[in-house]
Amino acid sequence: MLINKRYALNSMEKYVDTFLKLRGWASIGHHIPGRVRLKYKLGIVAHLAKFNKGNIEQLIQEQPAFRNYKLNTATGSLVIEYDPKLVPPNLIDLIFCGSDQDAEQACYAIADCLA
Repeated sequence: MLINKRYALNSMEKYVDTFLKLRGWASIGHHIPGRVRLKYKLGIVAHLAKFNKGNIEQLIQEQPAFRNYKLNTATGSLVIEYDPKLVPPNLIDLIFCGSDQDAEQACYAIADCLA
């Protein structure tokens, strides 16, 4: 189990820096435990174009904590449904509303919860 946790944390590390840069382009529009609506600025689209959509979808599908997501480009929002028993809602808040240090720690805490 310890090896799996180390692997999850090491795997997460490569995403944390990128995610922390992208979080500046999004904010929480509405959040209840298990469901968060992110409002994003159009500038994020150029950054996201660098990523393979299939890889992102596969990563989400591999995580049992993430139940569903819906991207609405017309309104500039992304709704993510997640299991609040696996991902504490306060960590979601810290990622998008906390300092850079809080957001980084929340990312690693989520990785630890998913391991």
